[in-house]
Amino acid sequence: MKRWFLVVLVVCTNLLSEEYQLGQGYKIADELHVGGYFSVDYGKSDTQDRVRLDDVAILAYGDLTPKFSYLIELEAAPFYIKDFQNNTSTTNTTFHYERAYLNYTFSDKLNVRVGKFITPIGYWNLEPINVLRDTTSNPLYSRFVFPKFVSGVNLFGYLNENETLTYNLFGQATEDLDPNYINIKNDLFVGGSLEYTFADYYSVGGSVGYFEPKTPRTHTQLFQVNAKYDNYPFLVQTEWAYTNIDESATNTQAHQLGGYVQGMYNFNYQHAVISRYEYYKDTLEGEKEHIGLIGYSYRPQYAISIKAEYQINSDSNKNIAYISFSVLF
Repeated sequence: MKRWFLVVLVVCTNLLSEEYQLGQGYKIADELHVGGYFSVDYGKSDTQDRVRLDDVAILAYGDLTPKFSYLIELEAAPFYIKDFQNNTSTTNTTFHYERAYLNYTFSDKLNVRVGKFITPIGYWNLEPINVLRDTTSNPLYSRFVFPKFVSGVNLFGYLNENETLTYNLFGQATEDLDPNYINIKNDLFVGGSLEYTFADYYSVGGSVGYFEPKTPRTHTQLFQVNAKYDNYPFLVQTEWAYTNIDESATNTQAHQLGGYVQGMYNFNYQHAVISRYEYYKDTLEGEKEHIGLIGYSYRPQYAISIKAEYQINSDSNKNIAYISFSVLF
């Protein structure tokens, strides 16, 4: 089904699309825009030497009525890996549902989203496309602490007239729409978040949640906070999360604590330097890491990103350098 969907989108794009602008996708009609993105990165460390065609994705979205819209995102990742250290290569051409949802707008105060969508927590998780992120790598916090997607229902909107206080309520009571394409497999995930923006440049927020990972079967309570200062040329943001974990099979009590502080200085709208400190601890798996990062970002235009970074890990065997190139089309 997904392969036929891709074929139909390509044919429609070639036959019906209007004038194309990089990063904006093809507008076939108000009801259908088609776009996509990809990223290539090279990673080098003492234990790794590989190039990877990572995210390869295609997007379809549009407004079916003034209040009714949709989005479908299919992604294959990693699409291709060449391991120079072991002289091997692997290919993965299977496309998965990363996002697929319907959205209905009742008002600015109430929107309803149904399907598979990004978990509305913090900042980093809300930006799933590599080309729009500030660094090639993702903080451990965003990968291991909570499920990145929800397959269920999301209610969201503004709580005040000047639109500075937003809310999200979400819930899932089934497996993921694509259970082979989610970081933490679960069949129950509920939660909510608040975000307050003030004085033009500042925002603070927080989230609570509960989910039940399937392997191992655990009951997990989530508490999260985030804050941001965004005043060009400076951008500083931080996110932290804590989980209480109860593993049913062994009656084990554990927790996770993860987060990061990241700063960016823009020399202009094309060149920027980034630094980040992150911390991650998981008492269930016995893991603990401190990571420092320094990076550089060159964005010749909005839809193209070239990034380089070096990570220093508390475990020196994990120190690694990345270079990446990504495009939104």
